[in-house]
Amino acid sequence: MSVAKNSPSETMNKFQRFWLNIKRIIKISTKPTKKEFFTMVKVASIGMAIIGGLYYIVQLISSLLSNN
Repeated sequence: MSVAKNSPSETMNKFQRFWLNIKRIIKISTKPTKKEFFTMVKVASIGMAIIGGLYYIVQLISSLLSNN
């Protein structure tokens, strides 16, 4: 089974497409408003709290079961 190597032009073409995509994303992106920013902070905080709580519960159950 032979591995096809990309020619320099294909690699450059991929890099150019990647760079154009980056430029396009930067061009259309906007700075969030304060309300949007704080909403994202709240959602992220709630998510971390839920994951942390689940981890705590699992650790608590694990420690209770391993002591017996």
